[in-house]
Amino acid sequence: MKKINWYIIVQLLGPTLFITFALTGVIWLSQTLQFVEKLITGLPISTFLTLTVLLLPGILKFTLMLGLFFGILFTFNKLYTESELIVMWSAGLSKAALMKPVMYLALFLTVLLYIFSFYVTPFGVRTLRELRVEWRESLASVVLREGVFNSISNNVTVYIREKTDSGKLLGILVHDERVREKPVTYMAQEGAFIKTDAGPRFYMKNGNLQEVRKDEAKLSILYFDDYTLDLSQFEKQRSGSYLRAEARYIHELLWPEEEEISEKNLAKIRSELHNRLVLPIYTIALALIALAGTMSGEFSRRGRAPKLFAAGGSGILLVVCALALFNLIEKNAAFVVPIYILPVLASLLAAHLASGGRISIPFRSRSILPPSQKPEQGGL
Repeated sequence: MKKINWYIIVQLLGPTLFITFALTGVIWLSQTLQFVEKLITGLPISTFLTLTVLLLPGILKFTLMLGLFFGILFTFNKLYTESELIVMWSAGLSKAALMKPVMYLALFLTVLLYIFSFYVTPFGVRTLRELRVEWRESLASVVLREGVFNSISNNVTVYIREKTDSGKLLGILVHDERVREKPVTYMAQEGAFIKTDAGPRFYMKNGNLQEVRKDEAKLSILYFDDYTLDLSQFEKQRSGSYLRAEARYIHELLWPEEEEISEKNLAKIRSELHNRLVLPIYTIALALIALAGTMSGEFSRRGRAPKLFAAGGSGILLVVCALALFNLIEKNAAFVVPIYILPVLASLLAAHLASGGRISIPFRSRSILPPSQKPEQGGL
């Protein structure tokens, strides 16, 4: 690779990585807020970090594209304003030649995004799902919260004053209203939450059981030294083994299992499949749109702000249209073709403008560009 290619790639990497990092950080922080409450109420820090890291692949699918797009706009505008591009053109380098290093980087990111889409992201989604199910659907995550009245079902409330480092629970209160006519309240000095083969158990020591019979307006109190409350009936049952479309690997999207639940969600599975196949291609389209905004037209000392804004708006509009089409595919399969045509047309048009007409548009009338017109002339 020529030194000029390496020079441009190095100039691109800094802004691209910075913008990608900034965008990823903002989205990542907004996504991790859902786990902060769980962290405060007992979620282990190691589990919290694992959950938040697993969010990154799904975020990077979009931030890498946008990071490259805005990185190209920034870098080439800088090279243009500092007259480096003018010097390169004067040295005999064509606009098409200067596009090569950008396309090398765009192709590399496209391949990386395909790896993310096909393997890394679904692995993160399904692992995240398993961890969240293990934590949220585990009764321990509710019962072991201290200083809070916890509803483990519609009619059962548990309060724990304190939890020691050894796992001992102090100041226990359990109010059971499953039988409306005979509500029961358990109070104990200490106890522990234990898991057994038969299900979760709440062991209580040195306490009493208070039962109210509303029909007789009578209160019964039973003091105990040891008492074990069966909580297995309150533990949430795990959902079935059906995998959401986002958690499926590419072969599971191509050949979903023949089950009724899959048939009902076939449209969502197909939509996710097309999303995985076409989304990385938009990296190339965005890169070419950014190049068109910074390299098309002739040199002007007045700057290129209008072209930069036009390129930025075009790139954002392309992403918005793509996301809209992804949603429409799930409702109507007729939108499958436009989702593939859109990035191809955008890439061809942007490449034509960025190269100053050296890259021609198929099926374009030759009369559009007179022979006397220089290839470098054009506009965004």
